[in-house]
Amino acid sequence: MTSRILSTSLLGDLNLPADTGPAAALHALSGRAAVYASRARGEGTRRAYRSAWRAYAAWCTSLGREPLSAEPDTIAMYAVRLADDGRSVATLRVHLAAIQAAHRLAGLALDLGDARLRMVLEGITRSTGTRPRRQAAAATPDLLRKMLATRPAADTPLGARDRALLLIGFGAALRRAELVSLALGDVVAVAGKGLQVTIRRSKTDPHGAGQLVAIWANPAEPSCCPLAAWQAWMGFRRDAADVCGGASDVELPLFVGLSKAGRPSAAQLSDKAVWRLVRLAAQHAGLEGWERFSGHSLRAGLATAAGEAGADLAQVMRQTRHRSAEVAMGYLRPAEIWRQNPTQKIWATRIESEQQ
Repeated sequence: MTSRILSTSLLGDLNLPADTGPAAALHALSGRAAVYASRARGEGTRRAYRSAWRAYAAWCTSLGREPLSAEPDTIAMYAVRLADDGRSVATLRVHLAAIQAAHRLAGLALDLGDARLRMVLEGITRSTGTRPRRQAAAATPDLLRKMLATRPAADTPLGARDRALLLIGFGAALRRAELVSLALGDVVAVAGKGLQVTIRRSKTDPHGAGQLVAIWANPAEPSCCPLAAWQAWMGFRRDAADVCGGASDVELPLFVGLSKAGRPSAAQLSDKAVWRLVRLAAQHAGLEGWERFSGHSLRAGLATAAGEAGADLAQVMRQTRHRSAEVAMGYLRPAEIWRQNPTQKIWATRIESEQQ
């Protein structure tokens, strides 16, 4: 009896052992269930899971073991291998999640709560520590201004698009996938205020209820004004969109590629294009540590700047749409530790007493 293949968008093709899974009559239903289950994760998660699963499957194959064996001992040995290779606990957890997802898609029971496996994982955590992952550099306003200055002129299609992308991404604290998923109709001008952005689907809104974010205009600084940048880009984008005929504004992407002649195409930008733009702008601006700039730098920059400006947790979370207060606080803590700090009062008291 040969093994069969279950195709999934989450982890690719899974080679199921011959003696597991549903009977042939249920094969089609199993495949359709796998398709729906695969869509329960965002694209970023799917990429991470696919990479982790490929690494685990290759390791199992090299040892003559079955990846979908549901054996905790095999997974425990793999965890040790990752730890010995210097992988962080966070990376290890991603690999475990991918392995568990593969078994669930295949309809196989996997007990990650196995006593021996839990002891191994606890030992790895205690030995290596839960090191914080390397964070993207925050593109705060002063740095963002320098990055904008490296882009082509604002009256060119490339310059207009890049400025709008950077300033809207920063102002709405968008993840790069959210930024490139914006449609023409998702960003509208509000008289006397700025821009209103509709985010139709996101990491924190996977079911597509929709979220609204406001971005104030900055008329005193035209070169760093989200409204002005959006208007300039729309001058080029709208002309190209009109060529598309009957397509509606919610069907046409806001940010698209450009031809060598500067003509906007119909193809939506990829999220990697955002990463490349931010990294390139930081490099051209000569920013220290430009290698640490990425698509997330815009979102991190807004959250960091908001904290430094005195915004409270609720205000930051409303703009960034974080579900976890702990994650949002990570951006506020650098500013919070200086506000109402007891040492300031201690030194101030000493100075006041000496002056009396």
